[in-house]
Amino acid sequence: MLYSFFAALFLFVAFIAGRTLLLSRAERISVPAEPVPVELHEAVKRLSKAITFKTISKQDVQDIDGDEFKKMHRFIEQSYPKVHTHLKKEVINHYSLLYTWEGSNPALKPIMLTCHLDVVPVEPGTEEDWDHPPFEGKVTDEHIYGRGTMDVQSGVMAILEATEALLNQNFKPERTIYLGFGHDEEIDGEFGASEIGRVLEERGIKMEFLLDEGLPVVAELIPGIDSPVALVAVAEKGYLSLELSIESEGGHSSVPQGKTAIAQLGDALHRLEENPMPARFDGLVRSTFVALSKTMPAPFRFVFANLWMFKGVLKRFLTTIPATDAALRTTTATTIFESGVKENLIPTLARAVVNFRVHPNDSIDAVIAHVQKVINDPNIKIEKKFGYIEPSRVSSIDSRAFMVLSKSIKQIFPEVAVAPSLMIGATDARHYTQIADEIYRFSPLRAEQSDLDRVHGTNERLSISNYGEMIQFFSRLIVNAASKNTKVHNTPLSAKTDVPIGESSGKIAV
Repeated sequence: MLYSFFAALFLFVAFIAGRTLLLSRAERISVPAEPVPVELHEAVKRLSKAITFKTISKQDVQDIDGDEFKKMHRFIEQSYPKVHTHLKKEVINHYSLLYTWEGSNPALKPIMLTCHLDVVPVEPGTEEDWDHPPFEGKVTDEHIYGRGTMDVQSGVMAILEATEALLNQNFKPERTIYLGFGHDEEIDGEFGASEIGRVLEERGIKMEFLLDEGLPVVAELIPGIDSPVALVAVAEKGYLSLELSIESEGGHSSVPQGKTAIAQLGDALHRLEENPMPARFDGLVRSTFVALSKTMPAPFRFVFANLWMFKGVLKRFLTTIPATDAALRTTTATTIFESGVKENLIPTLARAVVNFRVHPNDSIDAVIAHVQKVINDPNIKIEKKFGYIEPSRVSSIDSRAFMVLSKSIKQIFPEVAVAPSLMIGATDARHYTQIADEIYRFSPLRAEQSDLDRVHGTNERLSISNYGEMIQFFSRLIVNAASKNTKVHNTPLSAKTDVPIGESSGKIAV
């Protein structure tokens, strides 16, 4: 009996140790020796100039300054002559841009790279807090400052820089490549990306994959992970706001008629926030942490290799951290509460707005059913507000497209861990679901945790060296993705060019 016990124990330990070692296997991705030649100094000057255009999206779409967008269009055309010679340019809905780079093999599905031309306003009263004016495009020894350096004029310009550089090398894609730059992403993209998507759908275009802006390369993401992490969002949450309202007896505060409308609605909101939708550690979230665990110390790898034992404990821990809790469930947040007009008058009406970011595991109908069940009060009226969005499909992490994207990231950022993830916010990508089944969201920006507050905030900036990496990333992605037979191992950039890399005069490789 004792022998059987120790034999079983030995097999158990060997089993979990084997799973841990299997998870620890390093990825084999070679790094290219030859970057595309780019004059980084000139590229930085062009980005600096782009920052000076106040392509601001305010909340009211009627407040758009069309002249600023048109100025930027003209600047782009002047700055990238080969792009405008070899690619077909279309202006969509006055201010958005669509470029078509025809491939040599029409039988291959095309790919699409997207970003947006618009930026958020600078919060009034914070102008003096900037180290350099937000629309000056100031270049220091290490950084470019200004609104849009992180979100996301840098993405637009880096894509164009990469395209121009490849054209200078006589690169000819096999797949057709589309570049789409919407003008109103910051106010939901209803007239920009949405219209680009509609135009392409009417033409019967179906992409192999689409890459939009997304999460950056983040250092110090999770304690225990030494290397920076590149999170590639393969899905994004949906959006729903519900208005809750209740009417009750009013009157003078000296003679209350029972529980007031404020108190009744307050109780309902308390029940909602105390009973969120369930958290799940499965599917996409599980894939994220398993991928990240390959770079973690041995104890973490042991846990993630044996989730059948530790799943419950891990889920309870992750739900105590707001950022990871949001990745595990549909979140609930009361954002507006209105009632009462005078201190001695009992109000007859109370209303509140509750915002939900809907996890791909859920749906808008499921959220509404959950709210009705939790509140369980027929006196409270529940209305769905305009602007709701279902969560996106989850794109494959086993596809050629994801492998090509991961490879391209590792070739430019060889030290990073690449992991699939969930986009908590919304992007223009949702407007392209009818033309692409595989949609990914990733920005080749390097960011420390302290840098993340600069996005939509004060002192937005981008390092010059990182801008060089952004250009190289888009160059590499285009080359890797535009070929029919690109494999996971390295494809030399010069393999698809008529001019060997490094022979063009006056260029420096960044």
